[in-house]
Amino acid sequence: MNIAVAQARRQAVSPYARRLARERSLPLDVFRGSGPGGRVLAVDVLGFVPVAEPVEPPTVAVAALRIAAFAASIALGALNELLAALESAGKTLDIDDILLRATGRAFAEIPDIAKVADAPVALELMGRQAVFATAPEMPLTSLRAMRFAALADNRDDTERPAALSLRLFPAGDIRPLTMPLLSGRAMRLTVSVNTAGDHAECFLTADAASVDEAAAAAWLIALKSTIEHPFRLFV
Repeated sequence: MNIAVAQARRQAVSPYARRLARERSLPLDVFRGSGPGGRVLAVDVLGFVPVAEPVEPPTVAVAALRIAAFAASIALGALNELLAALESAGKTLDIDDILLRATGRAFAEIPDIAKVADAPVALELMGRQAVFATAPEMPLTSLRAMRFAALADNRDDTERPAALSLRLFPAGDIRPLTMPLLSGRAMRLTVSVNTAGDHAECFLTADAASVDEAAAAAWLIALKSTIEHPFRLFV
């Protein structure tokens, strides 16, 4: 019975079609014959277009990034009065200096976050970053001198580890709602001072896989308290 079937199948293919199929390494059962009784003809082989099998894209494992975001409005009245008094005494400080010191104080108060990369801070500049130690006992004048040195020598510490990157927006009515994390930074703090200069909006973005969400919120509370009670920056 199998021999008869095979013979019938051979008879359903013209010799030329069989040869063409053999030259193309194509099995005969893929053709639908257009000749009498379904006979496979040469035209069927020549016009055959194989259907490509769908190619599944490679499976890529994507790690889910857990982001926690917090916001705080900080009153700058007491800080502005203190900075004005210091300026009249011949000691000039900027909000950048205050923020660098305040972040260090906040790290010192929240030990769980201070463990992250020993808690240095990367100050975001124009297309680069400058990393600063956050030792709370460092005098503000020394911290200011370090910041100016970083501005002067154009150094870029983007590849150096840091727990947090700090970006200060100029005073204005436009402020960010949240900002993406920078590579190698567990947290990012963006500060936007209003036009009047009496309030600052702070937005903290944290990688929740590296920093506990409760600790990140506590860190922002500590930062707010330090800036709103600026005498703590000098003790």
